[in-house]
Amino acid sequence: MVLHRDFLMRQIQQLIQVLLQVMFNKQQGNHEQAETILNEGLKATFDADLDTLLALEEEAFMALCSPSNAFHAELAVALADLLREVGSPAALVRARWLYEASVATGAPISVETIEWLSGPGGTERSDQAS
Repeated sequence: MVLHRDFLMRQIQQLIQVLLQVMFNKQQGNHEQAETILNEGLKATFDADLDTLLALEEEAFMALCSPSNAFHAELAVALADLLREVGSPAALVRARWLYEASVATGAPISVETIEWLSGPGGTERSDQAS
């Protein structure tokens, strides 16, 4: 049990580091480097690049955050935050899936995320998998 929790925490930390590096590189105008970091981070965490993840249907996509057949909201929120930074329609739809599932479990999410879900930034409906 402790090993599984440690592994999960490492995955979450990896995604947070990837998000920070992607944001920094985008801010510096290094968009290609940001994309490389993103794909390397996703491959290290989920053994798949962004295009592969975005091609998954909802059930398979959500399984990424259920490595032990139990949904892990913290992992889902970290991945959703990263997908929001990507910003493509498909990434935003999947971010919404993850946030909605996290909220349904009672997991805490930021006020900013709640506003995004209910405002114009979160207008993609969760049943639209573009």
